[in-house]
Amino acid sequence: MTHPDLEAAWDQLHATLPPGWVVGRPMYHDERRTWEQYAYDPAERPKVGKRSREWTAIAPAEVECVLEMARCLVELRAGRWPE
Repeated sequence: MTHPDLEAAWDQLHATLPPGWVVGRPMYHDERRTWEQYAYDPAERPKVGKRSREWTAIAPAEVECVLEMARCLVELRAGRWPE
């Protein structure tokens, strides 16, 4: 069963996802004790190294990670680099 706060965070994330972008599920990293989530635009052809239209959100809890990704995608969608 999904926690209501996490479900609301995912709803917010999906509402902010730029057209065509793909977002993965958050993953927990024991050694850093953080959650990490990745999103990118698959229409971009990657060159050597990272894509220019991608983002990774990191937070101490799963729901915070999803909300951080949503916040960052709002910025990216507006053409701004998230801080």
